[in-house]
Amino acid sequence: MGKLLAAKLKRRFVDTDQLVEKATGLSVPLIFEKYGEVFFRERESKAVLSLERYSPGSLVVATGGGVVLRENNRAVLKKVGLIVLLRASPEEICRRISDTGDRPLLNGPEPEQKVKKMLEEREPYYRHCDFEIDTTAKTSRQVASEIRSCFNNR
Repeated sequence: MGKLLAAKLKRRFVDTDQLVEKATGLSVPLIFEKYGEVFFRERESKAVLSLERYSPGSLVVATGGGVVLRENNRAVLKKVGLIVLLRASPEEICRRISDTGDRPLLNGPEPEQKVKKMLEEREPYYRHCDFEIDTTAKTSRQVASEIRSCFNNR
């Protein structure tokens, strides 16, 4: 979806997870398995910090939902552009990730309960977004179009 939006807006697409993977030479699930969440979050923060070298508004950046847990990440993201929260129901999130196996924090039993708990813990940070879009039951094209409308009305 981020790539689709970037193409529509004629901006460069950057995924912070991909930046972390490139910097470490490891996949995100393997980073979590070998080194844990704290190690990943440190690398994620470095990836976010690297976005400052781009002109504000020149990127479409995809992040994981936990990027907001660090104040510095929130500050950098605000500095480089508008923040759009893509929200979905816990059921929808679980449905989307059920076959990927690439969400280390949701592996194991009761992923829906884990999603609910994470959303609840992150809610105070999510409130600082510029725009919020509910993506439940929407296609990537629909969501990209809604985001584009947000930017056009700004």
